[in-house]
Amino acid sequence: MARRLLACFGRRGGGATAAAPDQTADDNQQQQQVAPGPVLVELFASQGCGASPEADAVAARLAQDSAAQEGGAAGGCSPPVVVLAFHVDYWDHSGWKDPFASSAWTVRQKAYVEALRLDTLFTPQVVVQGRAHCVGTDQDALAKAVRDAPR
Repeated sequence: MARRLLACFGRRGGGATAAAPDQTADDNQQQQQVAPGPVLVELFASQGCGASPEADAVAARLAQDSAAQEGGAAGGCSPPVVVLAFHVDYWDHSGWKDPFASSAWTVRQKAYVEALRLDTLFTPQVVVQGRAHCVGTDQDALAKAVRDAPR
């Protein structure tokens, strides 16, 4: 047993060793079997938008379901997700301001509008893995975008 423990930390007396750049086929195969990372879900919303609270709830359920699946409670049918919410500032008008809004988040959303070749930005909007988007209140479209997202 002691030899196995020492094998984890390198050769006896030699300290830790770095992996050789020319890995064997077995090493490459093991790396390919590692589970892919989570899917990034970005919600763009505003307190000035009437539909944003519902979108917040949809995103929160998605995050909770993902956390439950990682714990083994739901069987792991969908990929794990990381949900980020950004409050944009273009709804700040008529003397009322969203205290969570930032022009940086508006710039971020505008970059997605350009990258995804959309006509306009809107709230609530969800961008999935930087490649797909949908209305933040459309739970079915969001679930499909997460399932189909490249990882």
